[in-house]
Amino acid sequence: MDLLSLTTLYVKVLLPLSLDSSYTYRVPVELNEEVAIGKRVIVQFGRKRVYSAIIIEICEEPPGAYQAKYLLSVLDDLPVVLESQLKFWKWVSDYYMCTLGEVMNAALPSAMKLESQSKIVLRPKEEGTDSEIQLDQYEKPIIANLEKLGELTIDQVDKLSGKRSTYKLIQSLFEKELIWINEELQGGYKPKIRPFIVIGEIYRQKSIIDDLIKSKLARAPMQIKSLISLYEIDKEFEGVDRLSFQKQNDLSLSAIKSLVSKGILEEFEVQVDRQIKVDESELRENDLTKEQTEIYNQLKEDYKSKNIALLQGVTSSGKTHIYISLIEDIIEQGQQVLYLLPEISLTTQLIRRLQAYFGNRVMVTHSRFNTNERVEVYYKVLNREIDILIAPRSGIFMPFQNLGLIVVDEEHENSFKQNEPNPRYHARDASVVLAKQWGAKILLGSATPSLESYQNALTEKYAFAKIDSRFSGVHSPKYEVVDMRAERRMGSNIGIFSKRLIDALKTTKEEGQQSILFLNRKGYVPITECSECSWTPKCIRCDISLTYYRKDNCMRCHFCGYQTKPFSNCPTCGNNDLKMAGYGTERIEAELKNIIPEFSIQRFDQVTARTRRAYENIIGDFEEGNTDILIGTQMLTKGLDFQNVLTVGVLDADHALNFPDFRAYERSFQLMIQVGGRAGRRDRQGTVYIQTNQAQHRVIDQVVNYQFEEMFNAEIEERKKFLYPPFNRLIRISVKHKDYFLAEKAADYLNMLLRPLFGDAVLGPEEPYISRIRGLYLRQLLVKLDPAKNRVAMKQTIAEKIAQFKKTKDYKAVRLVVDVDPH
Repeated sequence: MDLLSLTTLYVKVLLPLSLDSSYTYRVPVELNEEVAIGKRVIVQFGRKRVYSAIIIEICEEPPGAYQAKYLLSVLDDLPVVLESQLKFWKWVSDYYMCTLGEVMNAALPSAMKLESQSKIVLRPKEEGTDSEIQLDQYEKPIIANLEKLGELTIDQVDKLSGKRSTYKLIQSLFEKELIWINEELQGGYKPKIRPFIVIGEIYRQKSIIDDLIKSKLARAPMQIKSLISLYEIDKEFEGVDRLSFQKQNDLSLSAIKSLVSKGILEEFEVQVDRQIKVDESELRENDLTKEQTEIYNQLKEDYKSKNIALLQGVTSSGKTHIYISLIEDIIEQGQQVLYLLPEISLTTQLIRRLQAYFGNRVMVTHSRFNTNERVEVYYKVLNREIDILIAPRSGIFMPFQNLGLIVVDEEHENSFKQNEPNPRYHARDASVVLAKQWGAKILLGSATPSLESYQNALTEKYAFAKIDSRFSGVHSPKYEVVDMRAERRMGSNIGIFSKRLIDALKTTKEEGQQSILFLNRKGYVPITECSECSWTPKCIRCDISLTYYRKDNCMRCHFCGYQTKPFSNCPTCGNNDLKMAGYGTERIEAELKNIIPEFSIQRFDQVTARTRRAYENIIGDFEEGNTDILIGTQMLTKGLDFQNVLTVGVLDADHALNFPDFRAYERSFQLMIQVGGRAGRRDRQGTVYIQTNQAQHRVIDQVVNYQFEEMFNAEIEERKKFLYPPFNRLIRISVKHKDYFLAEKAADYLNMLLRPLFGDAVLGPEEPYISRIRGLYLRQLLVKLDPAKNRVAMKQTIAEKIAQFKKTKDYKAVRLVVDVDPH
């Protein structure tokens, strides 16, 4: 007898919840051979909830503190989470001070971490199992009600069960193979099924088809057309997609169904990929210029001694061609590549570019894919069906089997940082650790590197390479500063637009070229104000003014989504003269259409590009020259490559410069350089117009003259003086509560716990720039981690004090949010 079948096993599982520890479940003996680390199992947690959990350990020791429940079933034939992933999850959990369950929640597609309020349904009877199963007095009414109602919730079972334990009752029925627990939980992922058709085996000869046409089908021309078309297309009789076949050949469904009913065609179902395949018959060669070849060879040499390299290349310098050559080297060695992008809008162009070289070895995933698409990509990575994955920040959690290279494109971008919920990780920093775990190479690329990465390059922690010229003779753009104060004094401005910019837009169109306008604010106007008492409409849950959206005729909060109808009168003084102040992208579009109505103008922001199809259409229209002016937010600044852009306008450079953050100047420089990089083509130099009220500002001057080193040196001195990154690591602790005074009191108490241990390294507590979000008042403390001390021990101390805080009776309802390396 197999000893394993007699052994009592226990599994420690990870639940997709914010829990501080794993939980142990007993394995039914019949499932002993099915359990394995990384498989998903169905477990009951609490009285009425069922979850899919991940096995992280198998043992023979029962838990000491509680009696282990039985796990209910094993979902997977093979592990879906690798032990290498669990190791990485553990690092993310420790470094970013969150629970493993929160990491699991971020790492797995939602269809793989299922949960619901438990339901039970009858299990269909299999053939040959008509023998009567003995039911006790508690089980009979459950089965009777299931036959009548189809399904029961745990609450309903509870009411029907009398005095017997609900859990034991359900377990008994499950073991008797009479029920399934939470059927929809088990069916979270649905593969894409398409109907296929093929000519029946006895009709596959030309002579037989000719006879059919003369006899059975003589009076059915559409059926004849369908049969002949299929015979010509499907020479190997492997079957074709019926829906595509119908559309391409203009055929009716009734004709095809008639042929199926006659047995001439056979119909069957096939599981297909949701991502469209490309024709690989004409893949391109990646030809490098002399300068690119030198950089490529330098990086290969550098990688012999360092696994991390920073590539600084001016916009349009052809960094992607260098990436491609390095990717080719890695996949030739049988390894996988992760290509991280900060913004999904980049994937449209980049996927086409990489598929031109690598065909269907490339796959993409991002947040606008539905959950089934994301699950399919996950399994393709797990099963080594793809070599190159293009992904946003969450790509670091994919189940790689043999990772050889990580490319972090636009590594300076703030959107690599997850701000909420936990884990609040930074994909660039975490990918460095992931690459180290695999012994993989990592390439950080940017025209305007982050100060942290550039400092690491200067101190030779990272290898460093630089490209100073644009690809194939493309001219670098010329920057012109437009002093808007002077424009207003002369009366030459038209609202937010300077005369110089309007003239440039008109000239650009006359020359058959295109323009881009950048403003990092959505909506029509950000502020509405009463002319009498200065009242402004604010969100009822957040300390922020409501933004007016003219198209939807509503006022909306950008933090919590609250919206209301516009006000016709001031609720404070009754005045009906409410003035709109400021500009958003929607207002820019509307006013520009009034000024130059003959232009084709489109907007590219999170409102207009809400769906994948929408943003692909907007980008496609602009690429094809159907749009004269594209107005956009920060989405426009990230690596998009357009051939005919001659003019770029930065409409409000002051907005980013004046933001209350120690990174404000660095980000302003990066933004203006990045958006300016969209201008210019091989035969023409583009022009970037920077409209500002601070024409003499040093950052504006550094942008105009592309003085990255000067910007870096000025900023790094400030960081060093005040001990900000990269010279210190930061931990921001946010205190949240619906009561203003309790939030303040709780922040003071937390400060009292931390300050004796960290002294002046604790800043605050203070009100943040926006002090109330979603009905909760905020106070923040900032802790600077001294690099000369043990940061792991310091984090542990902070965690202990937070635990002490949470145990304090007065503050149990207060929420704490810990953000390591806030951005």
